Amino acid sequence: MAGLSEREVYAKTLYGEARGESERGQEAVAWVIKNRANKNRDYWGGGSIKGVCLKPGQFECWNGRSDIEIKEPGAYDKCSKVANRVYDADSRDDPTGGADHYNNPDKEGYPAWTNNCTKTDKIGNHQFYKGP
Repeated sequence: MAGLSEREVYAKTLYGEARGESERGQEAVAWVIKNRANKNRDYWGGGSIKGVCLKPGQFECWNGRSDIEIKEPGAYDKCSKVANRVYDADSRDDPTGGADHYNNPDKEGYPAWTNNCTKTDKIGNHQFYKGP
């Protein structure tokens, strides 16, 4: 992990979390990560994309892993392009309305933490939320 750049970690997180989603769905997940970094909260990993992505317990794709193996290079390239575009984007381009959480309700239902959040949009398999 230490040898990976912030953009590489961002793209790998997007690949691990949303490679099966549409481009719009991937973009929304990328914005959640960026929104967390912009809020610079220690419990989310601070003010960097890399810190947010690698904070233990935040993104399932990194749990117990030191790297994410890329088995679908085409999907990774797509995720990398989306991550780079969102990385350089202005917050006015955020389609999630400032979401800082998401989950897949088909797999997880609506956990208790969702009661403290405002639903912003459902894109693909993910429901997006803005926390308090």
